[in-house]
Amino acid sequence: MKTAWDRYVKQELKKPEVRRAYEEETTVLSIGLELANQRKRKGMTQAEVARKIGTSAPQLSRTERRPENVNMRTLMRYAEAVGMDLDIRLVARA
Repeated sequence: MKTAWDRYVKQELKKPEVRRAYEEETTVLSIGLELANQRKRKGMTQAEVARKIGTSAPQLSRTERRPENVNMRTLMRYAEAVGMDLDIRLVARA
């Protein structure tokens, strides 16, 4: 059953500027979720990864929750800490 909120969001997402902001935020959040998923898949805690990359567990938590301000070196160290490589690509839009 659709709620008033669902209908409101559907209507708002028809606006190009709202859709663009929504998609950008979704992309950013998916990066943080992927960081956390890979860490968990490797059986590591935030404290363990934080120690390996030279930061605190609270800072690592912020990185996973809101990764939009994380620098490339931090992402590279994070990947290294969980035994992975960072692969960033630019992909042509369809």
